[in-house]
Amino acid sequence: MKRTNKAFTFSLMAIYTMFLIFIFMVAYFVYDGLKIEGKLDAEFSEIEYIINNDGLSNNSLDIKLNNYVAEGDYLYVEKAIKQYFKDLLAECRRLEDVYNNTQLNTVLYLYNFDSDAPHFENSQKIINDTRTNLEDIKGRLSHYFDTNTILSYIDAYELDWYYIDYYKEMMLDEEIINENREEVENSIDNSIIMLNTYTDFFTFLSDNSDYWIMDEDYIYFDTDELLEEYNYYLNLINNMDFTTDIESFA
Repeated sequence: MKRTNKAFTFSLMAIYTMFLIFIFMVAYFVYDGLKIEGKLDAEFSEIEYIINNDGLSNNSLDIKLNNYVAEGDYLYVEKAIKQYFKDLLAECRRLEDVYNNTQLNTVLYLYNFDSDAPHFENSQKIINDTRTNLEDIKGRLSHYFDTNTILSYIDAYELDWYYIDYYKEMMLDEEIINENREEVENSIDNSIIMLNTYTDFFTFLSDNSDYWIMDEDYIYFDTDELLEEYNYYLNLINNMDFTTDIESFA
């Protein structure tokens, strides 16, 4: 009779058993991972719903971004995504504050025209401060709409390639990123152009302050040329819109 190699048989059985255990573990982690990914999908869908329906100032948005539903390495993915959104949200809120600024709107609608005439120094300061803020916000938002910036949030955790790929799948859509960056830059640029028009308007009035007077209802210029230039600026201003859909950037 042939003798069987018991050691060889035992090794085969051990390897087979380990293989079965490994397959079970992979199946478990894939299933468990899919459950967590499902939680994350639902979580970020809720965040999107809050932004679309309640805007950026709703407190429930902050609660969502500061609480976590994932576990294990998925938790780091969630933290990276939410930290990115928190930083982006801060700049979007700054932009929203600029557009909702009461003093600025008083200037834009010329409500303080009488009180600030004839040199409009207060109006010019408000416009200059607003322009500076917009230029800073534009630079920061452009930074956040950059692929390397987005990746830096997940790179900080030094995760396995699978979780990095999952993060990229969630966060990196080059077309959307570029569209958002272009949209925010164009929108802010248009606002700055509008502010520049107001600057030119008030500068024109200040430089020619000796050649016009006003009463409660009208402004009177010494020459038709000055009146024509005044109407030119007023027409530009009346056809401008200093608003933007800020929620679309977030």
